[in-house]
Amino acid sequence: MLDTKKAREQSGRDSFGRYRAQVRSAAIASLSILEGGEVDRVYCDLHDDFVIRKNGPGGFGYIFYQVKTKGKQNHNWTINEMFGLNTKLKDQSKQNADNIKDSFAGKLLLHTVVFDEYCNSVVFQTNIHNSDEVDELVSDVENGVFSNKFSKVLLDRFNECFGQGGREHTLEEIKVCLSKLRFEPDVPYLKEHDSFFEIIAKEKIYEFSEIELERAEFKEILLRLLDLVEKKSSGVIKVWNAESIESCAGISIDDLLSILSISRDAYNSLLRGGDSSAIKSASIIQRSLSAGGADNAIIMYCSKCKIDWDLWYRNNRHVIPEIDLLAISERIRTILFETVGPKGMLKISGLRAPIKRLLNDFGDEGLRFDLTEELLLGGVFSELVKGKS
Repeated sequence: MLDTKKAREQSGRDSFGRYRAQVRSAAIASLSILEGGEVDRVYCDLHDDFVIRKNGPGGFGYIFYQVKTKGKQNHNWTINEMFGLNTKLKDQSKQNADNIKDSFAGKLLLHTVVFDEYCNSVVFQTNIHNSDEVDELVSDVENGVFSNKFSKVLLDRFNECFGQGGREHTLEEIKVCLSKLRFEPDVPYLKEHDSFFEIIAKEKIYEFSEIELERAEFKEILLRLLDLVEKKSSGVIKVWNAESIESCAGISIDDLLSILSISRDAYNSLLRGGDSSAIKSASIIQRSLSAGGADNAIIMYCSKCKIDWDLWYRNNRHVIPEIDLLAISERIRTILFETVGPKGMLKISGLRAPIKRLLNDFGDEGLRFDLTEELLLGGVFSELVKGKS
């Protein structure tokens, strides 16, 4: 894994100030952890500008990112800049292997050898476009044709450039390695104006947090995220092992939940309950209760009640007559509307009496079924989340 291979250099970790584009890109990548899918870590300035770890059915896999920007927006990356290939040579066998190895693409392709099957892909990300020659080469490789004269050079010189320990890669193995190379040109949030980055970051944060964030709240979250990436990108890692890498360079769900001010316990509870938007639900419940002075124990209790309600509703929607379920939901929404305070604030003390009365009313109206006060409380928070999603 990452801790078993020594990074080729760590000089970038001591000079963070030069890498604002890398920080923005790593920050956006880190937000993908909130999706709750296979991406579970982002490592900053480790082996490359940043590395995404995916934890899938087959185990860990890594995506290595190199981020390069140009101030001149009409510049296009050339074959020479990208691959170290001299386009003026008539005899392609005279291409310089050291130039290929030391090029942007060469440094990325080395990961495909060093990390072998654990390397899912390597990505060159930039704020400008590639030249036509680069696009033609990339298309040739991506389509598995390998008829382009420059892709043939990469095939022929691959072992010379990237061979490790005298091992010779077969032609098919080389093609697999080359096919892992990806390009992401003209990335908006890498451009000079911060507004591009803010807009995209805001969409991501709103997607996984509460939509009604105030502008000041969003700014604070974004600054905390960038500060986190800066911290994880700075300083030499003195002890090279898995624990120190996680501590010094890794960004995890715990880091992101702390930035969003979401309780890990509440998030885990909702996630275990099958809530597909657990982070958003936890954010809404926590913000509504915290505004009323609730502590973490109350937030956890209400999150659990919401889970129990959602489960009760799923189990009974085909058993209890639909008109009865609709009536129950409508009465619960009424309690929410009558007790919710400014900015969505809710207090348990304000919900207690209305819920007790509603449960008694349901008994008189033949709508009680197996409902409890806890389930009705969970129904209130379920309606709250639905109303803000």
